Amino acid sequence: MITTILVPTDFTIEMEDLLGCIGELKNVGLKKVILLHVVDIHKSQGLAPMFERNAKERIESYANIVKELELETEALVVVGDVRRTIAEIADRENADVIIMGATTKGFIQGKLLGRTTEYIARSSKKILLVEKYDVMKVCQGKEVYEKACRATFSRVLVPLDFSKESMKAIEQFKEFEGIVKEALFLHVIDDIKDMNLLDEQREEAKEKLRKIKEQFAGIKSQCIVVEGVSSDEIVKFASIEDVTLIMLTTRGKGVLRDLLLGSTAENVLRKTIKPVLLIPVNKETEGEEYA
Repeated sequence: MITTILVPTDFTIEMEDLLGCIGELKNVGLKKVILLHVVDIHKSQGLAPMFERNAKERIESYANIVKELELETEALVVVGDVRRTIAEIADRENADVIIMGATTKGFIQGKLLGRTTEYIARSSKKILLVEKYDVMKVCQGKEVYEKACRATFSRVLVPLDFSKESMKAIEQFKEFEGIVKEALFLHVIDDIKDMNLLDEQREEAKEKLRKIKEQFAGIKSQCIVVEGVSSDEIVKFASIEDVTLIMLTTRGKGVLRDLLLGSTAENVLRKTIKPVLLIPVNKETEGEEYA
């Protein structure tokens, strides 16, 4: 159940857009929104108090937007190491989801978004929603952004490799049943053992997807099986089908258990122009295949 979300900001993008999906999440149990700005202790030096005062004024205006949704709101301004502070506060406040942003042409260049988003994806055990933004124009030397997808949970792509790790996406998907309009369940065959058995592999995968589809009878859905490199096919299919969100676990089969972020999830996050919801997988989860 998603009741609390953490939204870090460095004021690089329009927060009105980043907060746009909050209204959707309210319909699946959201109660509290924590807005966070971290004054970078490594860059602010003696100016940290001034930056802190300015940030408090700006973040309060964002808090007012959230309050209009009748949600409990907390606005925090903290001096510290940006990446570690975000992760620590997410843990301390028991946030269920961290929402961050990235441009469709690479991570936004800022002291918060960019390498920080990647760090959180790699190290945090929280669900991470990465909203994507298009650069619309440059006004007086400043880039203006617009959210790539307006209704994040409208048409959701759920890639599955049938490992127990990837099936965590289905557990989380159930939490969003009330706001998802359409689901596309995708399996990529990336381990063709014998071309003569490919048709058999396809049918076996389709049958597994059909069983999953049956769990969501109230949602319009499709089952798709393709062959290729998993991350490339996920990114390509998401673009062709114009999905509004890719929902996948941080790790799937064949990934070392001490890695929080697998290569498929990382490549999808970097390459896609679509929003991505990353679901963390506990190290204890065994890499067995779902039957």
